[in-house]
Amino acid sequence: EIIEKLSQNGVNPVYSGFDAVSVEKKNRGFFTVVSVGSFELQTPIYSEFTAFVPYKADIAISVTAPENYRMEKLYEYFSENVQPAVMKFSGINCLLRKISIKHDSNINRFILTANLSVSGMNRFERGSE
Repeated sequence: EIIEKLSQNGVNPVYSGFDAVSVEKKNRGFFTVVSVGSFELQTPIYSEFTAFVPYKADIAISVTAPENYRMEKLYEYFSENVQPAVMKFSGINCLLRKISIKHDSNINRFILTANLSVSGMNRFERGSE
């Protein structure tokens, strides 16, 4: 769902952290990778016709800059494109916990990683049996 929301808000391309696409085959410009560090379902809350299931997750959104791109320009791209998209997520609480930038000498590119804590509640209609 997060990948879809980022794409809908103009952040492209976006990949899952669990895909098998190598860096060489990903976009030579900016690309974004979304990874789930942890996911926890909590005790469901039941009403007569509905079940509500609270959840918490730790998400990492990593933005890789084009080769030989400046670090401050990567942060600017994140601030103008990714961060506003994250703030538009509806139905979840989202807390930006940490941002870090590192240089990956293997690919000669900067990578900005934003760590988020998200929580929300899924709603399911209960069947009558």
